[in-house]
Amino acid sequence: MGEASKLRFNCYLLREDITDPQKAFRFQYRSEGRTPMQELTPEEGVPDGCTAYFSSKADGEPPWARSLSQFFPYLGDVKSLSHRLVIFLPVGDRVFAVCFGYGSSTLEWSRIEANFGLRFASRAYNTLALNEIRSRRIDPSARTQSIQIPNRTGLREFDVELEGEFVRRVVGELDEGVETADLGAVVATDSVAFKVETDLREVQRILKKMLDTVSEKETTEELRFIDSLEPLRAKSELTSNLEKLLARSLFGDRATKQSAPEDEDVATLDPYLLSFAPPDDLTVENVHAIRIKRGDEVGDMDEMRIESLLNTLSSFRGRFGPSALKDIRVMAIDSNGEPASNSTPLKNWLIFEAGSDEKRYLLTLGKWFALAENYARQLDEDLSGIEDVTDLIQLKDWSKEKYKEQRGEKISGETKYNLDQVDGRDDLLRLDTDTISSLGRQIEACDLLHADGYLIHVKKYSDSQTLSHLFSQGYVAAQTLTDDSEYRHAFIEKVKQLSLAFEDVAIQAPQKVTFAIAVERDRKIPSSLPTFSKVNLRGFVRKLRRMQVQPSLARIQML
Repeated sequence: MGEASKLRFNCYLLREDITDPQKAFRFQYRSEGRTPMQELTPEEGVPDGCTAYFSSKADGEPPWARSLSQFFPYLGDVKSLSHRLVIFLPVGDRVFAVCFGYGSSTLEWSRIEANFGLRFASRAYNTLALNEIRSRRIDPSARTQSIQIPNRTGLREFDVELEGEFVRRVVGELDEGVETADLGAVVATDSVAFKVETDLREVQRILKKMLDTVSEKETTEELRFIDSLEPLRAKSELTSNLEKLLARSLFGDRATKQSAPEDEDVATLDPYLLSFAPPDDLTVENVHAIRIKRGDEVGDMDEMRIESLLNTLSSFRGRFGPSALKDIRVMAIDSNGEPASNSTPLKNWLIFEAGSDEKRYLLTLGKWFALAENYARQLDEDLSGIEDVTDLIQLKDWSKEKYKEQRGEKISGETKYNLDQVDGRDDLLRLDTDTISSLGRQIEACDLLHADGYLIHVKKYSDSQTLSHLFSQGYVAAQTLTDDSEYRHAFIEKVKQLSLAFEDVAIQAPQKVTFAIAVERDRKIPSSLPTFSKVNLRGFVRKLRRMQVQPSLARIQML
């Protein structure tokens, strides 16, 4: 008998409580479903308890065949065929679904152990031998990025800020002491995929080593971000209550009574972030509109924003409850009026975060996650070292009514607030309207300059995007003052024009950068900020410190 050929085995770990592998199938593929998978009879030598299921399906005429059959008549008879093979392989006291062809499409995802492949990668990958990272940003931009490097390289060479990212796929080689065979590049997602000879006993042995690695080894420091989001079960009381909270936050006055969470712990969570973002498989450059449909009601959004979604839904009848997150269907439309995506539930297009000082939950790509407590604790600990200068610079309260932004006014609410700060004070200069040019860009050095050298940047907290702008503004201003001598000279001259007493302060800048954030009620800074904002703040604080600039925070009470 010749040498066994190698195949790529794509393996999903079933949840611990799934004792009957048939229950891992979506209902239509089970024995009682309308398109059941056929159980295959194995030969001798198959591992004990191993079962296999197969189906083949004609999926109709391919679009390219339909379009070109007028030129090449033979194509009129071409049909697409898809094959599905799933092998349920016992490994220790667990079971893996090993999938080939379109086999993975038959699985019920709530029965699969989410993130198993990524958890293995975080403990077993050689961080100096990675090939690909695919991630999605947890923030209003919902940026998805995929970076591939053909030659294996170190994690740092990817030049990706992985903190605050929801990592969805990592490809790399295993670390010494973990590798069980010549597997080459291992692909980690919810599943784990590797290439090995077609010997199910060898596959079984490799998967057992992977299971042991996940249970026995600690996460590699450089890959700890993979474990920062813990997937929640799709059909649990917790996710049900979180979806009620989401419906209440999203639909507001039009939310039904059923949108009230029954769990008191969930009911008291603060919603931090809610944004509209496309699924990963949508290429946005050819999207002309986003079509919203509920029953026989249809409307088009003109931009990918929550405000546009709510405006579109305003013409729909009735009220909205948690079921609307699935009942409302969303589809992208291209410039020709044709579908540019599948019609999928509204929930798959939302990013949401809610939490308290003790716990944070996130929704992205239609799935719910809890932020790992150890990660949240470390994040808060890292931020606790930022100096709080609230009492030192003594900024006034922010009155919503007094600093309300109104149409037709020449100055915004923030500008009105900054005007008030310098009234009657000789230790503050207002610079928020004095932008200075640097390489063609107009850059604001700060909103307020304090006599003790603090370059103060002020923002009213409304969402993560606002805070992202604030942190970036403070860092860019400090970097420009450091690197651009012409900008620095212009800044000093501008300050001298306003007050000669501040000349030495301007010459010494940037020594200190302060992020002043206006928040409501007793919300604390930075502990009560959204997770992404905390991660973003930590990143910019590290950058400032590397520049020998002292970062600080100031809390402004919003009335």
